[in-house]
Amino acid sequence: MRFKNKKLLLGLVALLALCLSACSQKSTKSGDNLPSAKTILTKAQKANYNSMHATWNEKNNGKTLQKAAVQYTSKPTIVYANVSATSNHYKMWVEGKNSYIQMKGTNRDHWFKTTAKAGTYSSFIQSLNGNLLTPFIPLHKQFKVKRNGNNYALIYKGNNKKVWNAIVSDAAVTTLIGIDIDDVKPINTEIQVDVDKNYNVNDVKIASSYKDDGQKKTLTMNVDQIDQIKKLSIPSTVKKNSVDLGKIGKK
Repeated sequence: MRFKNKKLLLGLVALLALCLSACSQKSTKSGDNLPSAKTILTKAQKANYNSMHATWNEKNNGKTLQKAAVQYTSKPTIVYANVSATSNHYKMWVEGKNSYIQMKGTNRDHWFKTTAKAGTYSSFIQSLNGNLLTPFIPLHKQFKVKRNGNNYALIYKGNNKKVWNAIVSDAAVTTLIGIDIDDVKPINTEIQVDVDKNYNVNDVKIASSYKDDGQKKTLTMNVDQIDQIKKLSIPSTVKKNSVDLGKIGKK
């Protein structure tokens, strides 16, 4: 009886070892099936999104130097921006060629209407709408890919200056928040791009610390609420009460 029990025990141990080996091989195989960072970046930047929300914040020693929040819809194309800096604060609506701007200051309650040439904000809109990732494609080897449930997470951590330059050269950053990259030394940058299994972007998170003129600063940027904003429209009071600068200039 003891001999039979011993054989049974050995059999169970062997079966357990076989199961563990199979699980290990399955895990390895799943990891091998991860798409490359280049594939994710290339396919994600081609996607078209109907709406999104984005925020930027640049700080120095914990004090905000400039920040911005933007909402965007493509059907119809409307952009709302709320931008603050140490020297000014303005709100802006963009619809087609028309822009409505409210500067916080002496004319705090007045909105001004301007008409811009077509394409003035096209680079900004295109950058938000997928092309935000385009500057990272040549740097795809700097990113790692991980599973995030049934989706994928594209992750970068480091202080590569080319990655930093890709961030601040993007129209989505420079149009609203201007950062002079001369003499800037990146300290650390973290990027996470979450995409679904079809490579549609769920959200983008960027956090960078750097030295500028000997001072440590940080920049955070988040893009989220993708295709979740159902409707965005300029308030009727803004359109009705805005002062048309184009007409003033013709008088």
